[in-house]
Amino acid sequence: MLLVTACSVGPLTKPVPPTKPSSLPIPSQLVATYSLFAGSEVSFGITEQNEKLFLTLFGQKEALQKISPTRYKLNNGDLINFIYSADGRYDRFVTINEGRPQLFIRNDSLLRARNNITNQSIYTSQLIKSVKPGTYSYSRFLSPARGLVDYSVYLPPQWKRNSNKTYPLMFFLHGQLGWERSFPDSVPAQQLNQWITKGLIPPMVIVSLRTGRLKGNVEEQWSSARNESLLTSENTNELRAYIRSQFKAGMSAKTTAIHGHSRGSRGAIHFALKYPLSFSSAVANAFVSDYALQETMQIAKQNLQQIRSKGIPLRISIGDQDEFVLNMGRRASPIIHQFLKELNISHDYEVFPGINHGFVSVWNTKQINGQHNGLSELQFHASTWLRQ
Repeated sequence: MLLVTACSVGPLTKPVPPTKPSSLPIPSQLVATYSLFAGSEVSFGITEQNEKLFLTLFGQKEALQKISPTRYKLNNGDLINFIYSADGRYDRFVTINEGRPQLFIRNDSLLRARNNITNQSIYTSQLIKSVKPGTYSYSRFLSPARGLVDYSVYLPPQWKRNSNKTYPLMFFLHGQLGWERSFPDSVPAQQLNQWITKGLIPPMVIVSLRTGRLKGNVEEQWSSARNESLLTSENTNELRAYIRSQFKAGMSAKTTAIHGHSRGSRGAIHFALKYPLSFSSAVANAFVSDYALQETMQIAKQNLQQIRSKGIPLRISIGDQDEFVLNMGRRASPIIHQFLKELNISHDYEVFPGINHGFVSVWNTKQINGQHNGLSELQFHASTWLRQ
């Protein structure tokens, strides 16, 4: 069964009075490749056989059940409604995903309409219109290193677009099967707002990224060469420069932290040991990637002198009821903790009693000193920013 998904609505243009088509479309007129934008990560192929339409996504093909010449249905009940453009052509369809309308347009129509407008300028324009301080916003970035990157951004309540005030930045790396909404779904914006208002943490910007996909739709590791470039490059057209331009955040490596959960925690440790000059601090929650231990240890040994002289504060935390530990024998956290101790690499390490693998559980548990762990780990990052 195919699941129709997308992450933002189509390009916003000045309304034009539509020209109504002279007739309803026949199936062959709907055959095309449809995308959110031309060349986007997700596109849908509509094909026809014996006057019956089929939808193809990620190599899976499914027949569309015809309701009317412009309305079709997938096996899971999702509706696809073909609509016409201002010039009277049926070249787009609308579907509903997670309660939001999603618009897909034929690639050839997109190319005709763009008039040298880049995808990134459209994403940025949509972001500027939708961004709201004190909550999460969602958009996309076109990275030269990795291509299309979906992300969420939390902006503190006092953030203003036209202000020159700058903010520290925290990158959040989700775990396996996570996405850019993993942090927003786990940490209410109101919680962050309250901590900032009470002065418990400084105003900060938090960017949560979705990792990439490799051939066969395999989820990409945060430690891949593409993600290394995405997260560390200082090129003027890469992610860090874009965040500085749009959000006035992470203006230097000394105010740019990295925080990860599960597979993302492997990424956080990887960046802390391999790129200590690119980040201010790193936190790794529920590190259970035993398969990455050998590579991680090798990086630490190769980079030992720089880590000891210029390394960044690193914290590793995990629950003693972590399902990967109990059911699969994963021991990455205690092993890397002992290894770093033997190398005399300074770091914090804490095991939470009664806590499982989930990020919500780790975030909301109490540390040994009784403090909320999520708050304390944000303060851990903030303590490094205050030194600047």
